[in-house]
Amino acid sequence: MLPCQFRLRDAGRSVLVAGLALAAALTAAALPVSTVDFAPAVIANLRDHYGMDQTAVLRSAIETAVSRATEGVAVSPGLSISVTVWDIAPSHPTRRQLADDPALDVTRTRFIGGADLGGDVRDAQGQVVASVMSRYYPLTVGKGSASLDPWADARLAIDQFAVKLAAAVRRISPSASPAG
Repeated sequence: MLPCQFRLRDAGRSVLVAGLALAAALTAAALPVSTVDFAPAVIANLRDHYGMDQTAVLRSAIETAVSRATEGVAVSPGLSISVTVWDIAPSHPTRRQLADDPALDVTRTRFIGGADLGGDVRDAQGQVVASVMSRYYPLTVGKGSASLDPWADARLAIDQFAVKLAAAVRRISPSASPAG
């Protein structure tokens, strides 16, 4: 064979390998969250105590955690996720709580924070193929997160939920090896 024939074969293999890598990357992309809903009691607490602006903070935390946890997971086409926040409590006062009660201190006031979340993974036809529930609240204030973020313990709950959700997606998705 001539040297140029080797190059053509090598080039063909490179294109094939690049195409397979691209296909793996597309199927192993992070699974987006379709909806994040808050239970009526959570909406009432946000409205009356924590501040409605916190819904965007919490929604973003959930979407980011799920995206991070499902990144690199081989995902069946058409899967979607819906998340419901059943309960949530801050570890430190929110801006609204601080404004409502001047006796609270942003660093010294601590609560038992956390969250109770549920999620459904649906296939392309909208059928629930997996459900995940997760709840985390530290047993005492002292065992809570040291972070000053008002939602520190809730973020731990959200991260734990996202890991469980990613495991459920792995179980129902094809056994293709994740990219990365």
